[in-house]
Amino acid sequence: MAKPKKSRYTLIKGKYWIRYPDLPRQGPQPDGDTLRFQPNNVALVRQLPRFSGVGPDINSRGNIAVRYEGIDALETHFKNAHQQLQFANTARDENLRLLGFKNVTFLPDQPNNVKSVKVNPLTGYVIANGIESNGRLLGLVYAGRTDLADGSKPFVEAGLLDKSVNAKLVTGGFAYVEPYDTMPISLVQHMRALAAQARTSGTGLFAAEDVNTSQAAAIGGLAPLQNLVMWPKLFRRLVSYFAEGHAGLGQFDGWIRQDPIHRDDTLRLPDGEKGNMHDAYIINGNSLKLAFNPEDLLIAPDPKPLLPQ
Repeated sequence: MAKPKKSRYTLIKGKYWIRYPDLPRQGPQPDGDTLRFQPNNVALVRQLPRFSGVGPDINSRGNIAVRYEGIDALETHFKNAHQQLQFANTARDENLRLLGFKNVTFLPDQPNNVKSVKVNPLTGYVIANGIESNGRLLGLVYAGRTDLADGSKPFVEAGLLDKSVNAKLVTGGFAYVEPYDTMPISLVQHMRALAAQARTSGTGLFAAEDVNTSQAAAIGGLAPLQNLVMWPKLFRRLVSYFAEGHAGLGQFDGWIRQDPIHRDDTLRLPDGEKGNMHDAYIINGNSLKLAFNPEDLLIAPDPKPLLPQ
């Protein structure tokens, strides 16, 4: 297959921050698939494609959150809730280890904030695809230095993808593959192969899933939900649903369908047919299981808002 004439990726050099020394209790809260990044050249970030029409959310320190492309780790914190913490925290710790952070400790009363770390920030680079719907930098994450120029346009193939923290977290069973159609399909297919191997081998979280295509879990409310190992994207929908006061899953499917942008995402099913989030699960009473493995879906980003007439 001929290589496209133009790469959709931009290499951006900078530093990863997991703690602000002047504001340790209000600083970054790293997890398994998100980190704060300070680009050496902020202009490179501002020039990236904006998949949902949202500009980059850069703070006063010149830092932006990086959302790791193509993966989804269990939530350490989401709207005052969390997923099964053993695997959520292990993914976070492995992410930090792969980036080179050492001797990381967390505040006892704020367990998502870093208390101490040997060296912070650390040099690294992101091979960025664009800006996603929450204003975060979407891309492949790498530790250390590279001979490639800042702002260069590398073609990402399997070998370069495998060196990313994204791919390593999937290979080790620390994160799900969650592909969006903004990712080149050749890379989606490679990530799917990594996930399939980890799933077949029962690596990491794949040996402990409570909700998948063959295993259902009873989910009557927020408390049991937080103990489960399951697809984080569906977990986040369930947290918001229970936060509105719902009990049990009786109204969940209707609730999902009410909002086609923030809940009922558009996606491609494994057979290529167009579908939605409501096609991805099966509910029987208060039990829920998946209709498909998450990596076999292809999700569309949130649409750009309509301009006023």
